[in-house]
Amino acid sequence: MTTPLKQTTEIFKDNKIVADDWAYIANDEALPADGQFIFSLDRFLKEEQQLKESNLTLGVVLRAGEKAEELSSHLEALQLIAVDFPSFADGRGFSAARILRDGLHYTGEIRAVGPFILDQIGFMLRVGINSFALDNPRLRTDLESGNLNEVTAYTQPVFARKEAPAGTRPWARRPI
Repeated sequence: MTTPLKQTTEIFKDNKIVADDWAYIANDEALPADGQFIFSLDRFLKEEQQLKESNLTLGVVLRAGEKAEELSSHLEALQLIAVDFPSFADGRGFSAARILRDGLHYTGEIRAVGPFILDQIGFMLRVGINSFALDNPRLRTDLESGNLNEVTAYTQPVFARKEAPAGTRPWARRPI
């Protein structure tokens, strides 16, 4: 059994703090008439047809260990994919986000959720995560002050952001 994710009231998106209009819905909870809801991957896949026919705006949470590729033929139905970082030491969320952006060409919102830390945000932005759940008060303070802890020198290319070679070493990358 997985623990439920904490419902946040605000998120960081587009370089500002905004209200979170999304709510998590439990696997055994009845479907509401309308609204924006984040479903577990399992429930979404089992009830996809019914969900698509509803008045709901749909999102899915990808837990650590769940395969982003399972959503490959379902992305058009999703406005948001929340990627769970269950621990600051668990990097599987980075892989899931990169697969969604670079491999599956998902263009919707990818949100980081869980107890991630400021040091991870620059790397999260790099793999295509574009919103962040704000349930850590210290993180909120840093983001309000404009501290995104961005990394400006890389050794591996990604396609979620525009980059170019840095200097004479072809493996060194920099943002454009």
